[in-house]
Amino acid sequence: MDPRTALAAWLAEDSLDRRGKEGRLLQGTSPERYGDIVKDWLVFIEDTVPIGAWSAQPSHVKTWLDVRGGAVRTRALRQSAVSAFYTYAMHFRYTDADPALVELRGRPQDEPETPKLGGVQMDLLRRGADAIDGPFAERDRLFTYLQLAGVRSRAVTEINLAHVVFEQHRMVIELWQKGGGTRAYAMPEQIRKVVKAYLEVRTWKPPGSHEDRGPLLVSNRGHRLDANTSPRTILQEVLRRARALDATDDPALPARVTPDMVALSPSPVGEMKELKESR
Repeated sequence: MDPRTALAAWLAEDSLDRRGKEGRLLQGTSPERYGDIVKDWLVFIEDTVPIGAWSAQPSHVKTWLDVRGGAVRTRALRQSAVSAFYTYAMHFRYTDADPALVELRGRPQDEPETPKLGGVQMDLLRRGADAIDGPFAERDRLFTYLQLAGVRSRAVTEINLAHVVFEQHRMVIELWQKGGGTRAYAMPEQIRKVVKAYLEVRTWKPPGSHEDRGPLLVSNRGHRLDANTSPRTILQEVLRRARALDATDDPALPARVTPDMVALSPSPVGEMKELKESR
């Protein structure tokens, strides 16, 4: 089978074999991310070289990874996506080998630890989020507040309305976990307030979202926010506002701030508490 046809079949929503290398179902944005990576690999191996995907060797995958560059984690994601595709192809005997060897991905433990922001910096980001205005101000403020509380970008975009539960004395949100499933967390009071403010103005558009179900945070077209582009776009606006508020000669915020840096730094809006009871 043609490699691009095989890719389309693998990632089709009704495919029973829409799985990663370890056999777990691809969820959320994984099919799209894996699809984009494998498409790029196929352009290289089918069109640029051209050798053909079913004739590729580990040396060709290494060359492609080296040319694309990026951090160790990015390289590891690319290797994992291509290897998962070849695992699928081998199952159907389109090819007899996986050239994307795990040894090609590098060692994530060699990558420097994500730098963290300090308390003053995080509070400045909170103030920047409070200063947002415009038609999606409540949504973007909630996105930022969830990150400030320690929720990473992918988990924010995976929250559904059904995952948000208002109890008598607290609000509980079930957060997506890498590898599948959710865990319940009691959220700080400030998160409860911004969730309520957003729900009053949340818009929806079928079939991507509905008034009573679907993703909590939606785009202007009613779709789930993209876990790659949306966090960076929202953070850039928050940073712009925060830097405008910072009138010191020595800027509090570094030149480069990433969504992961925000989520991994000490929270200025209160801590989440994992609930032991299952949901």
